[in-house]
Amino acid sequence: MSDDQKKSALADYLRRRQSSDDENPACPVWPDPDPEGRERRERRWSRRSKAARERRHLPDLAELILYMSFFGNDLAADVQTWAERVYPLIPEDDREDHTALRHHLTILTVSASLDDLRDTAEAFRRAGKLKRINKAVAALRLDYYSACLGDRHAPWRIAGEAISRAHDLQTPQDQALDYATAAVGWLIHAGRYEPLSADRLAGQRSRPRMDFRGDTSDFGLDVLARMLDERERRIYRRVETYFKTRTEPNRDGASPTGDAEEAGGDKLRPEDPGAVVFRSVGNVETSQRVAREFAELLNTRLRLAHKPDLAVLQKTLTDEFPQAAEIVSAILSELVPLDIVRLRPILLVGEPGAGKTRFAERLCDALALPHETYSCGGVSDAALGGTARRWMSAEPSLPVSLIRQFRHASPGIILDEIEKVGTSRHNGNPLDALLPMLEPLSATHWHDPYLQAHVDLSHVVWIATANELRSLPGPLRDRFRVFHFPEPGPEHLLPLAGRLMQDIVTERGLDPRWAIPLDGEELAALQAAWPGGSVRILRRLVERLLLARDRWKAEEEVQ
Repeated sequence: MSDDQKKSALADYLRRRQSSDDENPACPVWPDPDPEGRERRERRWSRRSKAARERRHLPDLAELILYMSFFGNDLAADVQTWAERVYPLIPEDDREDHTALRHHLTILTVSASLDDLRDTAEAFRRAGKLKRINKAVAALRLDYYSACLGDRHAPWRIAGEAISRAHDLQTPQDQALDYATAAVGWLIHAGRYEPLSADRLAGQRSRPRMDFRGDTSDFGLDVLARMLDERERRIYRRVETYFKTRTEPNRDGASPTGDAEEAGGDKLRPEDPGAVVFRSVGNVETSQRVAREFAELLNTRLRLAHKPDLAVLQKTLTDEFPQAAEIVSAILSELVPLDIVRLRPILLVGEPGAGKTRFAERLCDALALPHETYSCGGVSDAALGGTARRWMSAEPSLPVSLIRQFRHASPGIILDEIEKVGTSRHNGNPLDALLPMLEPLSATHWHDPYLQAHVDLSHVVWIATANELRSLPGPLRDRFRVFHFPEPGPEHLLPLAGRLMQDIVTERGLDPRWAIPLDGEELAALQAAWPGGSVRILRRLVERLLLARDRWKAEEEVQ
């Protein structure tokens, strides 16, 4: 790749990063976990802020830290109104601390100087436990008033409170950012002139009254903007380094990726069908390991399976599963107008031993889909949907793991005995995690908790098996094409017995072509013992028959 090409790629990367309407941003993105809650909080904030300006709502401490307007848009009115409302909450007794609080609050209801606010805050801190008011919150509110009037000590307490609230996991992300902005602003305001020792700080006079509150907001926003700019530059450098490692020759003069792909012979050609599954890794700063795991797959086309010859495929599957001829025809009819293998989720329902799981595996083999069988029996957590990277056992979701393992955009996933999945939701439920993956629209941008980014799972082929439908929830059934898989009957004995015999011979390590076909007497014995039904039972009968054949041959050789 030339320098011009790399510059163009980097410019395109940043342009997509800055585009607000890009559905698949190339940069790490932390999705909004609660968009409806965010809108609800914004509407509530707008109503309360307007009510505060109109003297109909007294802001609480959290709202003041987040820069809501004072009561009547006036600091003095806010102090006076708050003192009037707090006074009745102080017990009417002769205790010294309660008497001191009532005295200081009375002063605040008339006129509040900076010294009065400091004295009242200290009175709250010295007071004993109050049943009707949180004395720590009251003292912090008075510190906030003092900070707005130019006190040199109070901003440190306000900044500490703001950063504590920002760090609280219960704080919504949008409010956490606002708390962090306030914390940075008050910290800068507290020490922006010169670093002072504790003794010198105690002797400093308060600054003249000005819009300290507005200053802190501007300071905080400015610093956070500079931090985000630096984050942009670091991501730019990471992308530039990535291009260098992918394109520049190594010490032997060979390309670090191109030669390896040619050696492997599995390079995806431009004319081959493919799809981009991974476009970004979210929150790269928290886990470089995850970024390295998926670096080669980001914005890379992964292989899709070509549609095979449907006539040949139908004959192969029908010969092996004669009882399921109609199911084979219905499934393959979905591929007729397509050039690639793309199937809607399939659910095979039938009696135990009817051959559902083997049929699903053979279907994936015939369609050239890499696949894995996932036993759902007893599974009682949502590990199928992945685990967040903050846990020691973090791992991607099952489809993402298979796509990464096979480097294939449409692996097959066989959910065996899906009706036996656990019903507990203590650690999540696999069926709940499965629902959005089966929905065509949501599967195109499914959020993987390990990657912390959207991935395209729309090409994954899902096949589930179940012995009955009653225990499956309705929303799950609605997402599947349900086929009732019939049990084989006596008329299917000949092809089934021949196939089972070949399987047994292969498992013994022999060439199936060496297998001697079943003769008339052996078939008659099987017909008498197997009237139809479970293929597992028929397999055991064939195994016994072959064992008896081997014993007979051994006795004949001895004689």
